[in-house]
Amino acid sequence: PIGFKKTISPDILGQIPFLNLMVFYLQKIESAGEIKLTTKGNLPRKLCHELYDTGIIKERYIENGIAKLSKEADSVVIQTVKIIGFISGLTKKRNNKLTLTTVGKKLVKEEARRELFEMIFKINFQKYNMGFHDGYPENVGVQNTFGYTLYLLLRYGTKQRKFAFYFEKNLQAFPFMPERFMDDWGKPERRYKLCYKIRIFKRFLNYYGFLDYNGDDISGVSDAPIDIKTTKVFRAIFEIRKDKFMFSKTKHQA
Repeated sequence: PIGFKKTISPDILGQIPFLNLMVFYLQKIESAGEIKLTTKGNLPRKLCHELYDTGIIKERYIENGIAKLSKEADSVVIQTVKIIGFISGLTKKRNNKLTLTTVGKKLVKEEARRELFEMIFKINFQKYNMGFHDGYPENVGVQNTFGYTLYLLLRYGTKQRKFAFYFEKNLQAFPFMPERFMDDWGKPERRYKLCYKIRIFKRFLNYYGFLDYNGDDISGVSDAPIDIKTTKVFRAIFEIRKDKFMFSKTKHQA
């Protein structure tokens, strides 16, 4: 019922930040032939700086001087690019050297941009562990509810709305989710709210350039209100397929 539009223009694909950063990463590996990793298996400092210095995706802690980029572990985005490169089969490590796979060599080509985008996007929310970089419980199923969030954004996202609007509808649809935060500190519902905010909105969708924000905080670590609206890029990529949509309204509709 929800999927990619039949036609997505190259111009739209060229406006997806995470896709552009992944392409840059793959091209650097392709150009070098192979990249020697550190003794701990991390990306070399030079490549980390090259990736971040593109300015494609900036990170608040680095920009504010709270953290200094000196290694792979200092950047959530760079680690995410590397991990998704591995689990999607675009890159491989052998003898502590990073190279492109046959699939990576194929999809780094310009004519394969859509195929590359669809692959990394699906891997990002289906197989990549979004809890890798935050302090919330990892296996609580937040990303498993993403399909419903996508539906909500398609239905309501053309108008600027509070993050709370989406959270409340998500909670109505999945009322059991706070129970998975019972064994942690703080109120379960608030913990779930902040986890949902940081994993889905602040990082995942934000990295792809799918949302416009208006507010003081999108960090995901506070209750500061933010307004959210989908971008033209989001609306040019996804659609609700009405002919396959079986949902019917009830008094319990979320």
